[in-house]
Order: sequence, then structure tokens, then C-alpha cells
Amino acid sequence: MKLSINRYCPLSAIAFVLILVFFQITNSWACTTVVISGRATADGRPILWKNRDTTGSVHNEVAYFSEEGNLKFIGVVAAGSRKSVWMGVNEAGFCIENSLSRDLAVKGAKGPGNGGFMKLALETCSTVKDFRKLLEETDRTGRSTCANFGVIDAQGGAAIFESSARSHRMFDANDPKVAPNHYIVRTNFSIEGQEISDLPTDEELSDVFSKERYLRTCSLMESRIANDISVPFIIRNCTRDLADEEGCPIPGTVNAAESSLPEAIITDLTINRDITVSAAVFHGVHPGEDPALTTMWAMLGAPAFSIAVPCWVGTGEIADPLSGDRGGELGELSVSMRGWMTNIFVEHEISTEGLDLFWKAVWLVEDQILNETLKQKDRWAQQKFTPEQLTSFHENAAEKAMESMLTQFMGMKTDALNQPAPPAPKFSQPTPTLSP
Repeated sequence: MKLSINRYCPLSAIAFVLILVFFQITNSWACTTVVISGRATADGRPILWKNRDTTGSVHNEVAYFSEEGNLKFIGVVAAGSRKSVWMGVNEAGFCIENSLSRDLAVKGAKGPGNGGFMKLALETCSTVKDFRKLLEETDRTGRSTCANFGVIDAQGGAAIFESSARSHRMFDANDPKVAPNHYIVRTNFSIEGQEISDLPTDEELSDVFSKERYLRTCSLMESRIANDISVPFIIRNCTRDLADEEGCPIPGTVNAAESSLPEAIITDLTINRDITVSAAVFHGVHPGEDPALTTMWAMLGAPAFSIAVPCWVGTGEIADPLSGDRGGELGELSVSMRGWMTNIFVEHEISTEGLDLFWKAVWLVEDQILNETLKQKDRWAQQKFTPEQLTSFHENAAEKAMESMLTQFMGMKTDALNQPAPPAPKFSQPTPTLSP
């Protein structure tokens, strides 16, 4: 299936870069995150999710870290960088991500920042308790963090920690007093920084940045409490959610009733945003299961233009489509396709022509990868498995995803290049003047 792009100039990839520069000046920070206790999930395993929103690191990759004396881990990083990790999992089954919360910032704070601190946690922490201890230790020495850190572990731990420079507060997803339905949502504000109730009302959030994404995410979680929350639901229905500022799904999108897409979608307040550059969904294990089965589902590029691939620390390496100093190839395809569909003339707007066909094609492949992986994970939980088996499964999934994405990319590229160039601008001619 091919996408037909005829609303915008074929050079809209350049336009996309210009728009990103504008965003970096006006709104360069965001993220949507949720931690979910195994008490609320379909299979009893905890889930951790993050949509990474930024304009500073459009090109992302999945990296493998193995330094002597530290825990081995994998994580999503800015392409070519190893100083900061923005979401990851280590060999002990400890997973971490964050959302930026400027209301926790302390002027002049020194010490590791959000990304550097998460890397330190992945190197040294095996459990949620370990992470809390690390926060307590660095409360004394100092950090420059201003974040809501979401964490899960292989023992059933699941929590959010609001972290300032020398203080933190824990919100335990297993505690019904803190999380009545055993999930906790954070976007780009904190309970401590805003001085609001633990379960804030619409009125308390009236003037808070990112309230739309917070309320919409809570609504998505509530919609599944009766049926339990699952990895496929988070990947398909949450990372790619497109709803208006009132929380109503845009017609034709993943959470709306079947109908035609509008010609264009404004994505500044949606969960899948115009500045979403990657996403990760962490699927934990039952207490007693091998922590090596903790899975990071990596989505490089905007989720609406990407496909999820399962990753494990035990592979010891990352498949080529997900890694690269200039960005994993899967992510770069996503970046280019979203760029081609970005409107240079209307802020935050993307064209939808052919987007439904794109979704139908790549999600069919993603469903196959999801179903095969989840079944295999249950089998591995009951029997011995080898790193070679993990590696083979990971590489095959990445190859399937790459083949599907590349097919769609080539169709979109061909159609975009075949569009006629816009007419040359006409300028008024100056009136000649006669010499005296």
C-alpha cells in the first residue's frame, strides 16, 4: 500500500526541520508517562510506559551498555550519545523512565540531571527500593533533577518518584490510598510542585501545562480497568492516541469509532504529539520469573508513524534497525514520513491523506510481532531459554518491522517526489526611472 501526499510540497522534510527549530524556541519540553501495578494488568505483570516528547533530540536509537562493575542495561538514547538515558531496563529487571517537571526545578542545582541520573540508576539499582535509597543518598549530595521518575522491578514494585534537587516523594502504585486503581499518570507537572491533591481535580489543573494529556491518559486507563490493562492496549491505543483538548478521539483515529479521518489533525495537545520522538513500553515479570524476560518495547520516531519492537538486555546487542550513531533506521523512516506529512503553513498540523492505509499495513505486522512475542514470553517463563534464543527473536522482529516500514516509506517517497513543484512566486516589477 502506498501513501499519496498531495497537500504539501515534496520538500516538506525541510519544512519539518524549520518547524522543529520553532518548537525548540517555544515549547521544547514534555512527555507522557504511566506506571501500572501488576494488580491492574491482564497478566499480573507490571507495565511502565513513556512517550518521549522533545525537540532537542529528534533522532533516537536503542543502545546496549555493558561496563565492568555495573549492571548491564539497554535504553533509548539520543543518537550517538551515551551520557544520558531517557528510558531503559537492566539485567535485574529494573526499568525507569521520566517526564520533565519544571515545577520541581531548583535554580543553581548541581549534580546529575534527569538523563544522567537515570543512567546511574540503571547501572546500580536492582529494585524500586534500591532506587529510593539512591534518591535518599543524593538528596544529601545534590542532583539537578526536576522529574517524575517512573520505575518497576522484577519483584512487583511499581512507583512514581517526584524528584527535585534535594528532595523526593514516592507514589506507590501498589498502595490503594495513593493509586485506587493501581496506576499513576504523570505528564509535565508534579503534585509537590503544584501543591495540589494526590488525585487532582479538573479545577485544580485549570491553569497547569499538560493537563489535557494527563486527563486523557487517566481516561484511557479508566476505560480498561474492568478488562485489565495490557501491553497491546498501551502500545496501540495509548502511545498513538489522538484526541482533542476535550478528550474526544479524533474521528478515524485509533480510539474513535470507525469513520473517515479529517483532512488534517492538530497535534499540539494530543498524547501522540508533533514533538513525540520515541516511546517505550516496559513489560515486567511475575515475582520469581527470570528478570531477563523483562521486555522493552521500543518505538523509534513518532508512534503514529512507527512500529514496536521487543528488546531484551540478555541479547547482548541491539538489532541494526534500532541502532546507529545517526539514529536507528526504523526511527529515521518514521522521522522522514512524519516530516513529509507536516504542514509548513499551519502550526502543529499533519496531513492524514493515506494515513489510514499506512496504519492498516504496519499494524497488521505489529499485531503479528506482539502476539508471537507475548506467547513466547509465557513459554519462556515456564522453561529454560538461552541468550541466543532472545537474540534471534529480537532480530527477527526488528527485521519484520523494518521490512514493513521500508515498504511504506518507499511508496510515500515515490508519491511525494511525483507531486508537481509549486509555482514560482511572482514579483511586481519596479517602475523604471529616467535620468534627468
